[in-house]
Amino acid sequence: MDEIKKQLCAIMTQAVGAPLQTVEFREPPDETMGDLALPCFEIAKKLGKNPVEAAKFLAETLNIKFVQKAVAQGPYLNFYIKTAYLNKLVIAEKKRQGLNKEEKRKIMLEYSQPNTHKEFHVGHLRNAVLGSSLVNILRWQGHKVIAANYIGDSGVHVAKCLWNLQKFHAGDTLPENKGEYLGAVYAEAVAKLEGNENYAKEVSELQKKLEQGDPELVKLWEQTKEWSLESFYRAYDLLQIEFDQWFFESEEEKAGRKLLKNILKENAIPEIKKSEGAIIADLSAYGLDVLVLIKSDGNLLYGAKDLPLGIKKFQKFRIDKSIYIVDMRQSLYLKQIFKLLDLFGYSDRKKIHVAYDFVTLPEGAMASRKGNVITFENFYAEIFSHSLAETEKRHADWTEEQRQFTAKMISLAAIKFGMLKYDNQSIIVFDVQKALAFDGDTGPYLLYAIARINSILRKEEIVKQKINYKLLNHPAERKLILQLAKFDETVTLAAKEYAPARLCAYLLELARLFSTFYHDVPVLKAEEKTKAARLALVMKVQQVLIEGLQLLNIDSVDEM
Repeated sequence: MDEIKKQLCAIMTQAVGAPLQTVEFREPPDETMGDLALPCFEIAKKLGKNPVEAAKFLAETLNIKFVQKAVAQGPYLNFYIKTAYLNKLVIAEKKRQGLNKEEKRKIMLEYSQPNTHKEFHVGHLRNAVLGSSLVNILRWQGHKVIAANYIGDSGVHVAKCLWNLQKFHAGDTLPENKGEYLGAVYAEAVAKLEGNENYAKEVSELQKKLEQGDPELVKLWEQTKEWSLESFYRAYDLLQIEFDQWFFESEEEKAGRKLLKNILKENAIPEIKKSEGAIIADLSAYGLDVLVLIKSDGNLLYGAKDLPLGIKKFQKFRIDKSIYIVDMRQSLYLKQIFKLLDLFGYSDRKKIHVAYDFVTLPEGAMASRKGNVITFENFYAEIFSHSLAETEKRHADWTEEQRQFTAKMISLAAIKFGMLKYDNQSIIVFDVQKALAFDGDTGPYLLYAIARINSILRKEEIVKQKINYKLLNHPAERKLILQLAKFDETVTLAAKEYAPARLCAYLLELARLFSTFYHDVPVLKAEEKTKAARLALVMKVQQVLIEGLQLLNIDSVDEM
């Protein structure tokens, strides 16, 4: 495509004195119509011709060494790429293009952001899995990415949990899973506080005392915070998620109070002002309504902490782009924070909100405050149990360690792919049985495709030899090679749109095309030179499937 673009620019410069700004290719609706299609509508305008005439003009003018023929098909110009050239380029090429030096950026990607004193549940999975995949995808392109987690370890939810713990659970015998226990205490607190003004006042007073540094409360807070963090670390370790930087709300509280005090004192940003005892940011002039930063009772809200954190990201870490993976209900709030950061002098830095929707189970929606959540650890245990049973059924000859490891990889592939294959803003209804299926749009299906390839390659000793790429001319081979050729482009698109679902769809199609190829075309029983070429193709499919899954933060397995 790049080579064709170069020639098109040269032709247009010669014809009208200016190169093309953008060139968009399409995929022909039928493989008999070529490998690439170029719409000629914009080119026609510049040439002063109609699109059909423009397509004919380019068909006669273009002369590209690897194009077998360029055929005008109405307003489209269809390219047929020479078989041997395309096959060698796709299968033998080791170096990917990546980004130009000028395009590479220093990015901080903030994701996961669970609240302490609540359990890490199924709803948290989508954010964590989406973020870890996007970190990989952006790094693959060449960006320097700082993976950050912002832990909600302060605020009214913490006060509610500590209040209930002190008032009603002081003598409890602690269970082994203390993080899950805290989540239950929090949910119970929400139920007790509903409609009870006296209890609400007690919580508000406790929150003030905690923020003022009451020694007894601080000690309890630190102890219980550690319980939550331990459960988070277990989840991240199992999900193979790592962070370069950890931020905590409690640390941003002090910075927020100081920042807002100075802003008010100097009247540096007129939009931030006092109103009826509260401190607000009036963003009505920008169509963004009013954001309350500190309530009239003196308690800080999220904005008062997100502002100093946003500034710290740009000042201390010197990033070009700040990406927030936060659920779509916070869209207005993040627009308000981004506008305030602009007013603080960071209008030249990119601030991106990657929004996503709920995860529910077939039984219905979940909420920590209602106490009807399914914890991640229990959810994983259920999926692992299913995977292990199926693995034991198929591989009684394996060691227990092999079965456990394979069941773990299948479970993680089912969970992660099940979260990533949907468009970010679609609601996910996660069905355990469907996610574990070895056919259909699932992670285990892709693992199975790799395991099949491994089985093929184990049966044949791969001898390094010169490959005759012209021998790969079967229609099923052609489709497979064209799909392989789209890998870089697909990852680039996934990065541009912050959409791993693009890569999921690509890998599923690649696996399906491989299945068709293996069914229709003999590999191990082919004539020696043909077999060598086909094995090279099979190895390339294996490589791309493994690389693609790694970008989704999914490990493959040797056998299934």
